[in-house]
Amino acid sequence: MNKKVLAGVGVGSVLALFFGGKAVVSHVAAKEIDKAIEEVSGFVDVDYQKVDVSLLGRGTTVKNMVITPVASGVPITVDEMTLYDYKDKNEVPTYLNLAVKGISLSPEALGDNAELFSELGYEKDLSADFATEYEYKEGEKTVRLKQLQLGADKVGNVEMNFRFSNVSLDQTAIESLPFSLFGMEFHEAKITYNDDSFMERLFETTAAAEGISVEEAKSAAIQGLEQELEAGDNPLPDAFVSEMKDFINEPDSFSLTFAPAEPVPFSRFASVGGPEEMIELLNVKFES
Repeated sequence: MNKKVLAGVGVGSVLALFFGGKAVVSHVAAKEIDKAIEEVSGFVDVDYQKVDVSLLGRGTTVKNMVITPVASGVPITVDEMTLYDYKDKNEVPTYLNLAVKGISLSPEALGDNAELFSELGYEKDLSADFATEYEYKEGEKTVRLKQLQLGADKVGNVEMNFRFSNVSLDQTAIESLPFSLFGMEFHEAKITYNDDSFMERLFETTAAAEGISVEEAKSAAIQGLEQELEAGDNPLPDAFVSEMKDFINEPDSFSLTFAPAEPVPFSRFASVGGPEEMIELLNVKFES
């Protein structure tokens, strides 16, 4: 047998082992998924066509899913859901890295928001994506939402992250919710929004309905904001309001950052007097 044939046999054997092993692992994964689906059957009905497991550490992907909440009975189709990693300890989730692509949101699935999206010119089902990465460190009693992202075609994209400390997720704490939350401490958070025509559609629709230009609709929105702030007992900082006006004029993106000088106990929120005090307490910045 010459070297080329030998090499071909070697490569062929490796590929056979790879895909054969992948098929076996996928079969095992499918059983685990079926078990998980059974555990949530009281809340949602889940159907899927295929499970694909990467042997190179790229996660388990479930394809062509149909998820039907029991409460609404409205099916939601999903192109694929990939679980990159999941860990738990004593039935408490300690790590999750998950991505969902191609979530088809029909008017029925949008519920009360369907009419608004129809008025804004969204005539087809919306296609959305979702991703999240979360970590709980029991020894340090910290929770970090490293990423929570939700975006839809021609709508926009929202991203969020936060960090809490003094968090206990044991059975006693769970049973005493929401009172057990008051011992937690807030460290930091950030929310970012990037527009993909939603805000412009909103202003265009408003302008058309009132027979004015888009610029006039934006000016009216700014005037309404100013009047609302003047009538309130807790005015917002000037810099905050200025950035809000900038976003109305050019609604491309904005970010909200929360960076208090020291951790804030959740119990402190109950005594906050209004928006201005909350902004000062959490050192909130709005940037457009």
